[in-house]
Amino acid sequence: MEGYKLSAEQLRFFKDNGYIVVENLFTEKQCDEMQKVARKHADEKFSAIMNLDRMEPAFRDIMKNQDIVSILEQMQGHEVVGLMSQMLFKEANSPYASQAWNPHQDNAYPQNPNGQYITINIAFETQDKENGCLYMFPGSHKEGLYPCEQTPSYRETPGTNPGNTVASSVLSRFNCVDLPIKKGGVLFMHGDVVHGSYPNNSNRNRPLFSISYITKGQPFIPGKNANRTEIPLHS
Repeated sequence: MEGYKLSAEQLRFFKDNGYIVVENLFTEKQCDEMQKVARKHADEKFSAIMNLDRMEPAFRDIMKNQDIVSILEQMQGHEVVGLMSQMLFKEANSPYASQAWNPHQDNAYPQNPNGQYITINIAFETQDKENGCLYMFPGSHKEGLYPCEQTPSYRETPGTNPGNTVASSVLSRFNCVDLPIKKGGVLFMHGDVVHGSYPNNSNRNRPLFSISYITKGQPFIPGKNANRTEIPLHS
């Protein structure tokens, strides 16, 4: 298929580190339009919304975006399918603004045994440490799933931190890097790379749309809240 072509350096960086950021995949206008649609579904707490793509066709179009799918299939070397999505508002001064995700692996939830699960985060506004950007442990994806402390990670009590927490004894073996992203940029993360996020202590919002994918035919746990299911991307 046509779409964004990764360089050999980008592919190598992803293989070595477990993530890459691709800037300017979406315009500011597109980000603003998507935010307007998402905010129509927000509650008074600006809680996370699971599978917005199943409610709004525009968000299903994002999941099937040609550039995104082509990047994923270059990384995986196989056809991928969508599984689920989540809208995270991180609205300034909301009950969830101070929330910070514990260091975790996204694949701790679907538990694909073959390292074929991948997540993207689309930055609808610029993200930095002050308003709650992510931090990453590069290279931590190479050892599969780590033992973790099970923690509520959807519609959890405001003021508590979600994320199935990876032990500090594991984290101490890796460097930690902050990952600021400009509006319209997209973070591509291997499902096994350990990452977390900072609280939003600013007066700026940090909305992002997260989508999860997997190589077609690979096993995964559907999940009670996530309700993961294979979604074809080439139809």
